[in-house]
Amino acid sequence: MKKTIILSIVLIALASFCFANEAKQLKPMTVRNGDSFTITLRANMSTGYQWQLTALDETMLQLVNSEYIPYSTNRLGADGKQLFTFKALKAGETTISFKYAREWEKDKLPERQQIIPILIK
Repeated sequence: MKKTIILSIVLIALASFCFANEAKQLKPMTVRNGDSFTITLRANMSTGYQWQLTALDETMLQLVNSEYIPYSTNRLGADGKQLFTFKALKAGETTISFKYAREWEKDKLPERQQIIPILIK
């Protein structure tokens, strides 16, 4: 009986690790043509990691600004947020892709990736 319980717990733990990194299906962010909008991603620049734009359809969206804002705290190495501001150029559907990586680690897979669907009306 104990072996069955332990085996069940181990299998559940393994399954949770296997699915922990799967991309979540996000609902499209809806914006109006001509409007600007901001995407905020949690980041910690003190580790060398930063969010980098990896795919953007420049016929549909224009990157207007990118900035990092640390959270106000006295804690050394605290994280913050990275803001990306875009302007919608024409109606349609597109995606914006980001990766969370260190610029100098070219041969290493990114720590995280984020794909955000956009619907422009």
